[in-house]
Amino acid sequence: MYSNNQATQHDECLICLTPLLKEISWVQLVHPLPICLHCLHQFEMIHYDIDFHHYPLHILYHYNEFFRTLLFQYKGLYDHALKDAFLCMFQQDMIQKYREHVIVVAPSSYQENQKRGFAPMYTIASTFSSNIFTGLYKLEQYKQSQMEYKERKDVLQKIGIRNGEILRNQKVLILDDVITSSATLYACLSHVLEYKPQSVELLVLSTRKTKEELRFDEGG
Repeated sequence: MYSNNQATQHDECLICLTPLLKEISWVQLVHPLPICLHCLHQFEMIHYDIDFHHYPLHILYHYNEFFRTLLFQYKGLYDHALKDAFLCMFQQDMIQKYREHVIVVAPSSYQENQKRGFAPMYTIASTFSSNIFTGLYKLEQYKQSQMEYKERKDVLQKIGIRNGEILRNQKVLILDDVITSSATLYACLSHVLEYKPQSVELLVLSTRKTKEELRFDEGG
């Protein structure tokens, strides 16, 4: 069921294009990465562990200017190769930790994916698993960052699910890139729970908010 999801070996940093062979460090010798140490240090790791509607949620990074630019280059400028950058520090651990999980990726715009030639969260998930569920989809086009607070409460009605029976009695990891109001993540969780999985965890790449603000958001 699972393949060896090793990232492709790169001669230069995926982000800034610095030649990696010029960087002699124990990090690159022990665990070769597709990005340089300078770019690695731009990721502001926070490792928040939060109870999200009674399910464990882990958030990796603060949504700083570096991460915003990187995500735009990946999603907005269609730089597919950057899929290997987001989780490269954790890849080996994630391959082991989630080898028995179904990875449920948050939905993205079908029209945008057609332009890109790839689905952003699916390709990031593929760097550590081959058991990926893509049954969540948007019933209408929206961007949560552009929605009013009242509109965000209705996101559950803007997302659908197909082939959900695949999730029944399975260990599930829900994966998304950014948490803002938490409405999309809550909608994904609600749809997944309809099929009574064995267990559910959530992993989000980044957030702008503090841990205390995210706890406040759990009400919706």
